[in-house]
This record gives sequence, structure tokens and C-alpha cells, in this order.
Amino acid sequence: MANLPLDSIADILSRLPVKRLLCFRCVSKLWRSLIDDQDFIKLHLRHSVDSHTNHTLILKNSELHAADLACLGPFAKLEHPLMSYNHEIKILGSCNGLLFIRNIVEDMAIWNPSTRKHRVLPSLGSCNGYVYGFGHDPISDDYKVVKIMHLGRVDGKPLETEVKVCSLKRNRWRKIQDIPCVFSFPGAKGVFASGALHWVLTQKLQLSEETVIVALDLGSESYREVPQPEYKDKIFQLNVGVLGGSLCAMANYDDVRVDLWIMKEYGVKDSWTRLFSVASEEVIGPLRSVKPLAYSKSGDQVLLEHDNFNLFWYDLKKKQTDDVWAPGMPPCHAEICLQSLVSLKVNSRQHNAEDNKDIKKM
Repeated sequence: MANLPLDSIADILSRLPVKRLLCFRCVSKLWRSLIDDQDFIKLHLRHSVDSHTNHTLILKNSELHAADLACLGPFAKLEHPLMSYNHEIKILGSCNGLLFIRNIVEDMAIWNPSTRKHRVLPSLGSCNGYVYGFGHDPISDDYKVVKIMHLGRVDGKPLETEVKVCSLKRNRWRKIQDIPCVFSFPGAKGVFASGALHWVLTQKLQLSEETVIVALDLGSESYREVPQPEYKDKIFQLNVGVLGGSLCAMANYDDVRVDLWIMKEYGVKDSWTRLFSVASEEVIGPLRSVKPLAYSKSGDQVLLEHDNFNLFWYDLKKKQTDDVWAPGMPPCHAEICLQSLVSLKVNSRQHNAEDNKDIKKM
């Protein structure tokens, strides 16, 4: 490969898993510089997303275990960077190979389990009710954690909220515009898709308690309502998810059936497509919730989490389910995490530029 152009070497290396790339950094100073370069990191990330490769399935019960999604095993214990009190670690978001994690005393960190690097976030006061979200701001190329806090009712007025954001570059919490709704399902984490975080909310400024999907654009830090599908039936419990980077809506009809809709063109109501339905008799146990995790490499199957307990594949061609079992796989919550080289280091020039913007606004 010594005689190949650098672009060709980069293209070849971008198809390899992170574990090998970390080893190849020792080959030469040139390869180390190439693999550490931000353009190469983005190239590797795009290839992983486009090819449905380099995905890790992370399972959480009392501990974290991980396995390659392609083979679903063997599962190995994953050591996280936070202090663990009674093993209570929550994964509150996954984006581009980075995980947002929190322990029971509300220590928080952004962590890349592939490179084993992490960044502890500044502490933030606790409150009675709150939800988090984590995603990527494509405008500033920054990663942001959002915390929406419920401040309670005052003198019979609607529930008040306060929204704060902490970005990787700024590394401090700041208040942004309040969200005009209350949460239908307190504790539900934000779902990241198409540059925005999404929650299922109830409008608090209207007499009707209509359930809506609200998006927080991480670039403009503004809210918008996302149009919903034309559901066949009207009485159901709504939740949101993400599959292959696209926003999903899951309509649960009294634990009897779950319809999974996917928004093929973000923001366009007519692009909602009902991908499939799962009936209660097709799974083991009650059908309280279904969460999409990932497509298979062929794209013919979808991996789903059922009731935060077990996993199954749904075959899109055969229209049938198949339970997943692998040696050492515990009953647990599941998350998908890309294997990426995304760095947690902040460029000092970028950091100063962001601070200067704040000074100009003041």
C-alpha cells in the first residue's frame, strides 16, 4: 500500500472496524495522522452508516454488555467511566458512536466506548421531574445534551418547564427557550433524528390534551411540531424512535397490536409509511412496548426491543418475527452504538469562536 495515493489508502481504511484502525495507528506517523484526521473520521462514520456495518449492540441490566450486531455475540462486559453505585448506569442517548450516560447521583459523561475516551459534564441541580436528550448539531459540528426540567404547578397554572443545554465545545449549561408542552411519558429520553431531538408531548396551552410530536432543532435551538401519520385507529399510546436515521412513530393499540411507521422524508407528512405491525400473539409476554434498534446488514430485517426485556427480528419480506437468543445475553434494555473514532477533544479555536459569539450577543 506504500505506493497507493493517500486518498485510496483512506478509502480502504474507512471500511475497517475501529479496533483495527486503532492498531494501525502504530504502523507509521503518516497512518496515525490520517486515522486521527477529522475528515477521515467523518468518512469512516459515513461508510458505517451507509453500509449498516460497525454497529455494536449494548445491553444493560445491572451491568453493560456489548457484542457486534452482525453476529450478536459473544457478549463481553463493557467497563464504563463513571462511578457505579449499585450498578445504576443509564444510557440516555447514542449518536455517531458517542453515548450519553448518567449514574444514580447524576454524574454525567459523553463516552466513546470504541476508543474508551470520555468527557465528564458539569453538574446540574436536580429536580422532581426531568427528561434528557443527546444529539449532534450539524451547523456547529457539536454534540449537545438537553435537559428539560419540570418545575411544578404554581397557583393552578399549567406545569412550568425549564430547558438547558450543554455542548461538548462550550462545556457549560445554559438556558434556552422554554418548551410549550408537557410530557406524556415523564422520563422518556429524546430521540435524535435529522438534526433534532423528538419527544411525545401534550400541548399545555390548549384545553384539549392532544398528543403531539415536538422536535428541538439542535442547530437553531428552536421547537417545531412534527406532522403525524394518518393512523387507522384513533385510540392508542404513541411513542417515537429512530431506525436507520429516520424518525419512527409506534402506535400501541391497548397491548394488542403495535404499528411501526417510518418518516422517509423528514418533515413531510405524506412520507409516513407503515413499515409493519406486530401482534401480541407474535411475541412472548405482554406487548407493552416495542422499540426499533437497527436494520440487518441486508436491510431485510429489523431488530426490535420488546418491553425492555428481550429482542426479536422482524422479517420485512416474510412478515414474521424471530426471537433472538445468544450465549451470555441477559434480559435487559438495549441500545445501538456505532463503532466510531469520533473525538471528544475540543479545538481551541472553535471553542474561542463559540465564546466570542456569546460575547457579541450580550
